[in-house]
Amino acid sequence: MKKFKVTQDLDYISGHLRYGHFEGIIEAESAREAQEMVEDDPIGYLSLVIDDYEVDAWDEGNNPIKMEEIE
Repeated sequence: MKKFKVTQDLDYISGHLRYGHFEGIIEAESAREAQEMVEDDPIGYLSLVIDDYEVDAWDEGNNPIKMEEIE
C-alpha cells in the first residue's frame, strides 16, 4: 500500500496560546554564574516552547491540496 503526505496552506489561522515555558542549555562555571546569565538576558540563552494552544478558526482559501508519495 502506498503512503502520501498531504498538505494544504492556510490563508489565516486564529486562536490563542494557552501556556508555554522557556528552556535551554547553558555552559557556565557554576550554577550561580548560569543563574546570573539567564537573569541578565533570558532571551539570549533560552528558547520559547509553546506547550498548549487553541485554534478557533482557519481559512484555507483557494490554496491547493498538495500530495507527495512517501516510503
